[in-house]
Amino acid sequence: MKCVIAKEKSKISLAGILDISTIDFPGKLCSVVFLAGCPFRCPYCHNHQLIEMRGEEADTAEVAKKLGENYLIDGVCITGGEPTLQPGIVSLVREIKKVKLSVKLDTNGYYPDRLRDVLDYVDYVAIDVKTSPEKYQQLTGREDSWDRVEKSLKLLSKSGVMWEARTTVVPGLVWDEVREIAELLREYKPGLYALQQFNNENTLDPALRAVDVPSSEKMLELAKLIKGLKVVVRCKDGNFEV
Repeated sequence: MKCVIAKEKSKISLAGILDISTIDFPGKLCSVVFLAGCPFRCPYCHNHQLIEMRGEEADTAEVAKKLGENYLIDGVCITGGEPTLQPGIVSLVREIKKVKLSVKLDTNGYYPDRLRDVLDYVDYVAIDVKTSPEKYQQLTGREDSWDRVEKSLKLLSKSGVMWEARTTVVPGLVWDEVREIAELLREYKPGLYALQQFNNENTLDPALRAVDVPSSEKMLELAKLIKGLKVVVRCKDGNFEV
């Protein structure tokens, strides 16, 4: 029987590119590549226009070439949507590395096998840990979501790649759960645990647009309850190490 080797996908569904960002890649001036589509339906999502977006089909080598022509940057953050939903993510990160740029991947962890395939080519990973395990299905709309995210955390903990975990703090939805998340994260030893301020603009669930954004003071109070992890609070006011 002849062995057939599957050809690597070289196309991606591109939602857009932000040429310059100072906040999306720690220590780097970067471009941000947005990929279309996401398997989750988190009610507080404020990029929900990307969830069902088809995007523009783009060749990964051409995208990397364009990024490499931006002489101001030294890195690229690939985000979404959920970038690992797309088979072409593997080709994309390889092509970006060919133009001598560092790569950061933002992921929700739902595709651990694809995450594993890109870990040799990325320099930094930020993984969303959205809530406590028992509430994952309710929050994301996916029955198997926590099992998959847990596999991704295990991969990252053994990878040798710099990575952080992050949780968006939403009053009444994801608040008390933060301490439970931090407890389980200690097993996986992320380099950083980031608490992100909820953004009530343009949320997927319109009801959450009436929920007050937690103050930086309240978020710092919550962060100070976390032990055994390096914690940072990210707010519109700035970033605060705890």
